[in-house]
Amino acid sequence: MTASSTSPDNGSKSRVSGKSLNRVLNYLKTPALGSSVVALLDLFFLQLILGSPSKTTWVLVLLLEGGAGLIVGSAIALSSTPSISKAGEIMFERAPWSREGERNAERVAGKWMIASTLLILAGFALSAT
Repeated sequence: MTASSTSPDNGSKSRVSGKSLNRVLNYLKTPALGSSVVALLDLFFLQLILGSPSKTTWVLVLLLEGGAGLIVGSAIALSSTPSISKAGEIMFERAPWSREGERNAERVAGKWMIASTLLILAGFALSAT
């Protein structure tokens, strides 16, 4: 055994963590952009409808939309479980359950839940100021 074979390879660990961080940032890009657009559109339409919206109104709208988004994300995740898919297959003649379909539904639901959580956090941050 040589000295180089017993020492840990720190270079490969940093590359793996860099790739993992890149994947996380790419995954979070869409929900962050979506929640930002929703928050700005809320402010625009509240300004258009109410003329001069209060901060409290904007906070309540953000919290309401965040809660609704969490419910939708949960419904998306549950819609592709084997038991629900079987019921849909029998009642609505949908395609049978597949593992890939369930994974896709979980990815989409995860993005909905992250975006909704960001809206709720924005509402909390706005209410704290």
